[in-house]
Amino acid sequence: MEIKNLRPNASAIRSYEKFAGVSAGKKTAEKTPVNTDKVDFDFAGALAAAKANTASAIEAEANTTRIEQLRAAYGGDNCPVSSEIIAMAVLGQ
Repeated sequence: MEIKNLRPNASAIRSYEKFAGVSAGKKTAEKTPVNTDKVDFDFAGALAAAKANTASAIEAEANTTRIEQLRAAYGGDNCPVSSEIIAMAVLGQ
């Protein structure tokens, strides 16, 4: 059996060389990366958030202290408003 017109597929070889970055007889040069990633860490934002959390915790503690002071001052018969008026205000009557 004789096979005529057998030659390598030139377009397939060119496509491979183009895709792979090689060409016949030429050495490939090292390419430098064009796009690089850059990451900036915002420590100032993290510090501000930590300060805000600490401040809110201190305020919550201060509110608890103030409530305890008011309970001591108005406990028992020391409250200037009667319990009936408070109950009516709570129940919306």
